[in-house]
Amino acid sequence: MQKAFQTMQTQNQVGISAFLPRALQLTILSSALASVSFFQTALPAFAADPVVCLNTTKGPIYIRIFVNMVPNTAGAFLDLVQRGFYSGSAFHRVEDFCIQGGGPGGNPNGVFVHESGQVRRLRLEINRNLSHSGPGVVAMARTQDRNSASCQFYITKKQSRFLDGNYAIFGGVVQGMNTVYSIQRGDGILSAEIVSSGEEAPPPQQQVEEPVSQPPPRPRRGGRNSGQQVPQSKPADSGF
Repeated sequence: MQKAFQTMQTQNQVGISAFLPRALQLTILSSALASVSFFQTALPAFAADPVVCLNTTKGPIYIRIFVNMVPNTAGAFLDLVQRGFYSGSAFHRVEDFCIQGGGPGGNPNGVFVHESGQVRRLRLEINRNLSHSGPGVVAMARTQDRNSASCQFYITKKQSRFLDGNYAIFGGVVQGMNTVYSIQRGDGILSAEIVSSGEEAPPPQQQVEEPVSQPPPRPRRGGRNSGQQVPQSKPADSGF
């Protein structure tokens, strides 16, 4: 009997020893998850989509925020605007199809850390009625993890439908595409503020948009070019 009890006790010890590493792994995983906070918010009452102005070193960019279509993503962005989080940040990435910024100090890996010490992450929020259909689309940037967006955002400079369904669109440029086209890597965001509740239009701004290349003028009879320059057309601002 005593021998049988000793055998059972040894088996229990082996079972506990095998369980401990797994329990430790779960504890570490729980601790890691505790350091990440997924953002959920109750938005203030907006009669219509509010407009945010990004005051950059190249000029203002006015963005309509789609609070009714993507409330969680829009709410996270507006919260950071009201905190003054974007003041002093920079655009660290400039591509032919977009500009990207919003990381603290221009840090390409920058995230928003809450007062609690937790990194704020956003669950991917997709509205199928929104698409990267042209210039001026504003969406949250992220890593390969679909739910890793935090504070960084990008603005498209042309149609980029290959991004549809993978990134949370939350706004559209209503004025300032000339500024978007002129942004270079390292250009800063001086401040960001809510300038309109959405019921009134943003302040008027003269637009000088990126010209569209045109074919050369037709030569005169005899094969000689007249030397006259054909005026280049300018695209309209984004349609948001």
